[in-house]
Parts: sequence; C-alpha cells; structure tokens
Amino acid sequence: MVEFNINNPLMSINGACLKKHSAGAEHMGCSQILTSDQDTWKILVVDDEREVHRLTSIVLDEFVFEGKGLTLISAYSGAEAKELVGRYPDIALILLDVVMETDDAGLDVVRYIRGELQNHIVQIVLRTGQAGQAPQQEVISEYEINDYNSKVELTAARMITTVTSSLRAYRLSWSLVQLNDKLQDELKERKRAEAEIHRLTQFQESVIDSADIWLHVTNEAGQIVIWNKAAETISGYNKEEVMGGGKIWSHLFNHHSHFPEISTCMPAFVCNENELFNMEIPVSSKNGDLRTIIWNSRRIHDHAGNSMGMIFLARDVTEQKMLERQFRQAQKMEAVGRMAGGVAHDFNNLLTVIRGYCELSMIRLNEHSNLYNKIKQIDRAAERAEKLTRQLLAFSRNQVVTPKLIHLNNLIGDMEEMVSRLISTDVELITRLGEDVGYILADPGQIEQIIMNLVVNSRDAMKDGGILCIETSRIYLKDDFILQQNDFKEGQYICLAISDTGTGMDEKTLERIFEPFYTTKEKGKGTGLGLSTVYGIVKQAKGQIRVSSESLNGTRFELFFPNIEIIEDENCTPPEKTEYFKGTETILVVEDQPDVMALTSETLKIHGYQIIQATSAKEAMSCIERMGTKIHLVLTDVVMPGMNGIALAKELSTRNHSVKIIFMSGYADDIDDKKMVLEPGKNYIQKPFSAKNLLKFVRDTLDNGSGTLAC
Repeated sequence: MVEFNINNPLMSINGACLKKHSAGAEHMGCSQILTSDQDTWKILVVDDEREVHRLTSIVLDEFVFEGKGLTLISAYSGAEAKELVGRYPDIALILLDVVMETDDAGLDVVRYIRGELQNHIVQIVLRTGQAGQAPQQEVISEYEINDYNSKVELTAARMITTVTSSLRAYRLSWSLVQLNDKLQDELKERKRAEAEIHRLTQFQESVIDSADIWLHVTNEAGQIVIWNKAAETISGYNKEEVMGGGKIWSHLFNHHSHFPEISTCMPAFVCNENELFNMEIPVSSKNGDLRTIIWNSRRIHDHAGNSMGMIFLARDVTEQKMLERQFRQAQKMEAVGRMAGGVAHDFNNLLTVIRGYCELSMIRLNEHSNLYNKIKQIDRAAERAEKLTRQLLAFSRNQVVTPKLIHLNNLIGDMEEMVSRLISTDVELITRLGEDVGYILADPGQIEQIIMNLVVNSRDAMKDGGILCIETSRIYLKDDFILQQNDFKEGQYICLAISDTGTGMDEKTLERIFEPFYTTKEKGKGTGLGLSTVYGIVKQAKGQIRVSSESLNGTRFELFFPNIEIIEDENCTPPEKTEYFKGTETILVVEDQPDVMALTSETLKIHGYQIIQATSAKEAMSCIERMGTKIHLVLTDVVMPGMNGIALAKELSTRNHSVKIIFMSGYADDIDDKKMVLEPGKNYIQKPFSAKNLLKFVRDTLDNGSGTLAC
C-alpha cells in the first residue's frame, strides 16, 4: 500500500496527538487544541488502512454542517479507537471499520462504547471492504449501530450524505440529552425543594420540643396551645393534661401561699396581663418536687400588631443552684486546705530542725547511752508528727506527686491509728493484710488520701454502726475484667479493698459516683469531690477501680495497682552512721529561716562540704557573681521574701550559670510557677528530710545531675 502524507487545511489526529496545520499548533498539547476547537464537529475515523484515512480527509475537506467544520481524529486499530473515545467524549461520529486486528475488532469497539462507556449519543457508522463481513440486522440493532456502508459502494456523495445525516442525528440526540438533563435537574430541584419544605416543616414542628428549656404558649383567653417536651419533663404534666385549659396553674403554684411574691405574678400566667423578665418562681411538679424556675414571657402580636397571646420561656435552675451551693462548699474546703497547707509549711520547717538535730546528736552519742535513747524517742515523736502532717496534706490535696515504691501493708499499718479516730465507736474496723502483697508505684500521700476518702464515705454510710474492712491481696487479673478496661493488661496486681456494711447504692447512683460534685449526702455534708479525686489518683497510678454495691447491702471498692517486682539487693542496706555521703565541694545554702539554715549548714559542714550562706535570693546572686564556678551546688528554699527560689533559678539560667540547683520546701503550693519544671526525686526534696537523705541527695546531684533518696 502506498502511504501519503496528507497536508490539508482540515485537521488530522492520529492515535497519539492532534495535529493542526496552523501557526504554533505543533507545540501545543492535544487537550489544549481540542479546547480551542469547540466550534468543530469531531469525527473519529477507525481503519487499519491509511488510504481510507487519506480519502476520507480529502472528501470531507471542505465539509461544513450548520456553520461548523470538522475535526478528524484517526485511529488504526480497535484498541487505539477505545483509547481515543475515552479521551474525547465529545466525538459526534465514528466511521468504524469492522475487520482490523481481529475479524470483529469494530464490533468490539462498539461493545466498549455502548456498554462500558455507556455512550449512546455518538453516531456509529460501520464500514467494511471485505465481502461477507456485513453485520446482520440483529447485530446492528443490538449494538445500536446507526448505519452501515460498504467501502466498495461508498462514493463521495454517499459519504457526505452519511456524515450529514449522522451529525443531524447526533445534534438531535444531544439536544434531547440536554433537554432530558434539564428536565431531570428540574425534577431533582423540585424533589429537593419538596424535601427541604418537608424538612423545614418537621424542623419547625420539632424545634419547640427539642428546646431544652420549658416553652409554652397561651392564647388570648389564657388557654395553653403549645406545651413542649421540656415543660412536660420539668412539670410532670403531659400535653393532654394541659392543652386548652388554664387549671394547671393552680397545681404548679399550689405552694404560692408560702411565697407571697408569687401572687403578684399569677395574672401573667392566668390572664396574660403582665410580662415577666428573669423572675425566679418555684413550681411544684406533678410528683411533688419543688423546682426552681427562671421565668420570661413576652406578648405575641400578628402582622397588624394585634395581641395573639403570650409565649413563656422557663429555665429549670434547680441543679444549677445545687451546684452553686456545692461550689461554695468546695471553696470553703479549698480555704481550709490552704490553711492546712500553710500550717504544714511552718510545721515541716520545725520538724526539719527537730529531726535534723536529733539525727546529728545521735551521730555523736553512744547508741547505748541513756541520752541517745531519749533523743531517739524525740525523733520518733517527730516522725509521727511528720506522718500526721503528710496526712493533713492528703486531706487538703496539696502535695507534690512523688511516685515511690510503697508496701501497702506497711502504709495501712501506719495509718490504722488515725483511721480508728476517724470512724465512730460503733463501727468495727477490721484489717486483713495479705502475706504475699508486694510493692506498688504511687505517691504515698495520694494513697493515704484515697484511703481517707473511702473510709470517711464508709463511715458516713453506717450511721447506725457496722463493719469497716480494709484488705490487701495479690491477684492475677484476666478474662472479663481485663476485657472491660482500656489499656489494662493481664497480669499480677495488688488489690486494696475497702468495704462496709452501710446503706449501699442503687444502680443509678453507681453510674454517677465518680462525677465531680455528685454527692448523695445531705446539704453541707459533702462536696462531691472525694470519689472523683480517688478515680483520678488511681488512674494516675495506672490502676483500675471496681465497685460493687446494692441498696441496704453495703459497698465494696476494689482498687487494682500493677504489682512491682523488687529484687532484693544485699548492697541496698541502710548505711552505718559513720558512712554518710561526704564531699568537699562548695555549696551555697539559701534559706531565710535561721534554724533551718543552721541545721542544714551544720549537717553539710561536718561531712566535709564548704558552705556559703545566703538568707535571700538577692544575697545568693551576689555570692554567685563573686565566686562564679567555685560554687558547685545551690541548695535553696522555694518560699523566701522578695525573689523566691524559682525566680533565683530563672535568673541564674538567664545569666548562663550552669550551677546545679536543689529546691527544698515543705508545701506543694510553694511551687506555683507552672513554667518551672520541678521533678520530685531529681531536683526537689521535700521537708522535713533526714540528714541521711539530704546528704545522699546532694551527693547524687553533684555526681549525676539528679538526686535520689537513701535506701
């Protein structure tokens, strides 16, 4: 076959790109050219003979239909035709050869267009030059083939006629499609509008019922015509009981004789005479509960300004009033806690001095002497006072959270005397401490706080006496309990259980016991914060809580903490009194309390350290500026007149001093700067501290950058 290069003024597109003989067209992408040629009819010529493409181009060179010329796109195989049809969805006519790479390649293209692409607009004219390849009539109908031409019989006039009729059919089909799309759009818009009207109607009908405030409307005769769900819920009266009548007011305000001011407002409800604005008027619900309600009412007018009735909006503030009372009670408790914390601050300073000098004195004395034993008794008394201070802080919740290894049996044993004082004489205290109970990692003060809160709750639930039981045990948790918890792994746990034989709780109360401010106690007897605090502490210690209770059958709280396995180390034994942690470094002690300053300085001095004293942060800064790197460590109190210890640390950091710092304080609220990170057990030591712990803490900080307490 002879191949010709066709250069005609029309346009020819091969399988890869659209070529147009116009200035600059060779440098444009196919999609760009198509976009610029929207004023032409696209015809796809599909034939494996290049001569057919050339002749078709010649015949249709000057063809114009309805003012628009043609854009010819060439494909030389069925596969190429499929690709081009997908690329150019606005092809109007396809002149399609039947036999190409296969005997039915053309029909396969038709199947692809009509079936997979679902394109029923493009006109398809089959052309074949081989005898016997003409498709049967049923094939033409099945595949929506619009016409069939034999290449042998195809003249220029016949081709032009075919193209003209096909383009006319395409235009008509396209118009019908557009019209159908428009009708479909209009139908969809109408349905959407109807749906929107229906939705708005439903919304308007339901918005009144969905409002969370009491809303009702009366007509000019004072009859109720609208009564929403909130009004139903608060009052206890349903629509059927109130609609069309006004007798409901005598029931709602049957207590008004006890509230004379209400009588002046009654006409607003009964006769629509007055408007109300933020008027607090209690109502009696159907079940007899007295609810505190804030009322507002406004007159309703029509477009002409005529009165149509009244709309009433009422807000139930009963729970809000209760929360306000609880908040005031919580504020009182906070004030008590702060006062207790302030006392603890001063008390811890005193205990630091008492215990410190006891310890220093015992170092110098023979442990078998009479004086040694007397000083030992003083130290033990001070130790008990220290525990009482810690328990006082547990109630006020003002402690630095310092997780430590705790043996629950030992902690409960230390608290047993105080727990006995908390409960009444007609409550029997039983402790069952498991023998195989190990260690947990938690803050001792917080665990004491948990025990105190649960003990007080149990005591209050046994007004007529009963049994309070505190138990510890080691337990392996798995199966159902584990599956119910989030981030709770199967394994060994230490269980702390506190149970009582009190009034117990029903299921509804059990669901809310850990909510802040929720309490079942009488007014003024509780803040509702105890169990929420317990919950937070247990979660912080990576534990879980299980509560079981029934009305009149007592309550049992089970607290599960991860068991911490401890490998006993023979080397971790209390050091002898002659083996304290010594050093020769220079330490700047910053403390405004003279007795604490004297004790701390003496303790460090007799163990080899060089001591510089400063009674204020300002004085400390002068010392540091004067001595510079000769100072190895700053041991500073947090609370001091003027600049406090934290401000001192910030100032040192600003001036690029790399000196190590240890903070000491007896009260957590002293550390009120949230931007300053104090890490308990690393750069913070709480008063009162023993000489042994102070010396080890200092030594570790100097050596390792962070302190640890003695074994």
